[in-house]
Amino acid sequence: MTKETTKDALAILEKEIGPNSEIYGFDKFIDTGYAPLNKIISNKYKDGGLPYGRIIEIVGESSSGKTLLATKFMIEVQKLGGVAIFIDWERSFSIKLAQDLGLNIERPYFFYFTPDTWEAGNMIATKICAIIREKKIIDESAPIISIFDSMASAVPAQSISKEIDAYGMNDTTALARVASTTLKVMNQRAWKTNATFVYLNQVRTVPGAYVPTTSTPGGKAMEYQSSVRLFVSKKKLVDKEKKYCGQRIMIEARKNKMTKPFQTCCIDMYYNDENVPEFDYVSSIIDELIAQDKLETSGAWIVFDGKKYYKSQLVQKVNEEGLYQKLCDILENDKQEA
Repeated sequence: MTKETTKDALAILEKEIGPNSEIYGFDKFIDTGYAPLNKIISNKYKDGGLPYGRIIEIVGESSSGKTLLATKFMIEVQKLGGVAIFIDWERSFSIKLAQDLGLNIERPYFFYFTPDTWEAGNMIATKICAIIREKKIIDESAPIISIFDSMASAVPAQSISKEIDAYGMNDTTALARVASTTLKVMNQRAWKTNATFVYLNQVRTVPGAYVPTTSTPGGKAMEYQSSVRLFVSKKKLVDKEKKYCGQRIMIEARKNKMTKPFQTCCIDMYYNDENVPEFDYVSSIIDELIAQDKLETSGAWIVFDGKKYYKSQLVQKVNEEGLYQKLCDILENDKQEA
């Protein structure tokens, strides 16, 4: 084919089907509030985190910190002038606790609903996102995040009106079937409204397996439609008197379309004097720096700015002097500066 005929053919194609669609990548992110978590999701400590316009799944056992993580995400979104939506199929979200952590529950920066069905919850979220973008209620560059808590508690519309004794095996798989259809649409709606949809999910033990095997409610659809899947586990933390004081939350990105999967990070969660759970980002990032050999240690001592500290002393110093960002800067460098 000559150059002339190729040019004519391309002109016909341009006229008949139009130009190529715009190619979208991962260029905008919601800071998670914790640099190592940003890194395992987006491969960037700074200016990274949860991608705009995508579906994220957070999977974990009971009381493993999924909702606390989601609440922190919503707070970070509001710091950027964005909107947070919470779809509470579980009816377990504590508004007071979220306020204590710093969430603004006033509209238009927060929307909270307890829909009866899977379909209603997804429809409410997409309508809010569409209206916010269409009416320009917030800045065009500001993020929108919608938390869905949780897939395991969502009831499909076909099952909601049945009597308890009328449920059967068909209802057991109903969520998986409807999710397979719904999530394809939700993926497009997230992209079109540049909103981030975060679905919380639980783990289930598969009976009859020869080795311990788990699955997640909602079938396989989320595995395909999500851009990132975070798996959360926990380990109990005790104080010097062997009393429970919190837990270490381990996060693994088992699926990731932005960077290498199966990267991990840990966050320590403690209860304060009012028994409100809080992430100790400072203590956690110090552990991360030690693990990466970016902070020198000598026995129980940690070397920071040329001086030696016990970990508790260093945590106190960082909190009192506002040095958390300096720790984040060290993460991005090979070693702390002398």
